[in-house]
Formats: sequence, structure tokens, C-alpha cells
Amino acid sequence: MREQGFRDGDVEYDTRSGQPQQFEQWVAEMVARKPAVLVMGSTPMVNAALKQTSTIPIVMVMVSDPVGNKFVQSLARPGGNVTGIATLHETVLPKTVEMLHLFAPSASRVAVLVNPVSPSTNVFWTSSESALRTLGQTAIRIDASSEPQLTEAFARMKTEGVQGVVVVPDRIFFAARNRLAALAQEYRLPAVYPVREHVLAGGLASYGPSLGAQARASARYVAAILKGAKPADLPVEQARNFELVVNRRTMQTLGIKLPTAMPVDEVIE
Repeated sequence: MREQGFRDGDVEYDTRSGQPQQFEQWVAEMVARKPAVLVMGSTPMVNAALKQTSTIPIVMVMVSDPVGNKFVQSLARPGGNVTGIATLHETVLPKTVEMLHLFAPSASRVAVLVNPVSPSTNVFWTSSESALRTLGQTAIRIDASSEPQLTEAFARMKTEGVQGVVVVPDRIFFAARNRLAALAQEYRLPAVYPVREHVLAGGLASYGPSLGAQARASARYVAAILKGAKPADLPVEQARNFELVVNRRTMQTLGIKLPTAMPVDEVIE
């Protein structure tokens, strides 16, 4: 935000962890403060924001399928009070599956960890299951909608005999990234995540958009709106900065070597 000329006090950060049924109340509290712009970092939060306001500009970040979710009319012409960055994770997940396959080529059963209450779950599951089937692997859907449920989720993975894990994008999983990484190591399961921050927390590897790049892009949208641009006329940008990140220490813990065919962008020591 400083790159766009904003100073301390111009931006109010509101970071919370909770369940989807709380989102509308949170957004109502934000709207009551009459902000010039709302920046929302997940599909459920944008959905909650649209239920609270049709006039305050909303800049979305880390949102998948904004057209399908009816946040915008089209990527080129949003047409309402929402614009921002579309991640289109459903098109990225096949690459994530491919990365896991390079780490664990002999894995025949792979867990796909999803949040059943997320509006993107069906799209993420379908994309992951199809990619795994193409590689000759069986996808096992594992649900968890809160951090406490992750312990049970990994216990079920053991019961199901899975040999690898694909973690789909979700704000609950992001908030619980330290716990996720610890459980994957405890059960000695190679797991691939959607963003770099999971790898910083001890996850094996990630493939997905750069959160830093998306944050900078969102700041440009905010600056444009405050200068008079209307969200309805600002085309939605598709995430372009994708990165493959691996954690060397976790590889050593799991006894995994870096595949020679893997084009790594960053190795976390």
C-alpha cells in the first residue's frame, strides 16, 4: 500500500479467524465504519460483503471463479461494485497434482483435503479428482471445516491408506497452516499446498499464485478507485505470478529427494 502512496492510518487491517456463519456479522461491522473501499481475501468473504453492500467498492483477492460465483458479470466488464484479482485455482490444481506426482510417483491413493462449507469445494474437488484420475491415481475426498477437524481428517487418511495429500485453497487451511504441516509430517505424508506460506510453515511444497504479487495488485485497484475509477469498469485481472516452492528440511524429514524434472522457483532451507 505504501508503494501506492498510502500512509499509516489510511488503511485499517481486520484479520479474524472463524466460521462462515460469522462472516456477515464481521462485514456488517466493517460496513458500519463506512470505508471508502473494502478489500476481501476469499470467496466466502466477498459473498458476505455483497450481502451487506451494493455501493461500497469491493476489491477481491485470492478468489476463484468470480463469474461463476456471480460476483462480476464478466472478467472484462465486472458491471457491479466488485473487481480485483481472480486466481482461477481450478485451472491451477492439475499442476498442483502433477507436482505431488513427481514427489510421490508410486502413490496410488491420494487425499484431496477440502472444506465442505466453501462455495468453491465442488469445483476444486472435480478439478483435482479429474487430474488424479488422468495420472492413474485414486482421489479420496477428505473434509474438514475447522482446525480441530484436521486431526480427525488425517486419522481418516491413515484409515483410507492414502500416500499423498493435495490441499486445496481455503482460508481455514491457510490459517491452520502450521497445524497442517505438522500433521503431514506426523503421518509422513507428502502434501502439496496452494501458496508459499504453507511451505514457510513447514509444508513440503506449494504451487500457486504469489500472495505478495496479489497484494500489490490489490493496492493498485484501491488507488485507482480512490482516484475516481469505478469497479464496474475495471477489468478483473487474472493471477499471473505462479511459483513452485519446496521446503528442503521437510523433504529430508520425509526422506524425499527433489525430483530432477521439477522446475523449482524457491527452496526454503
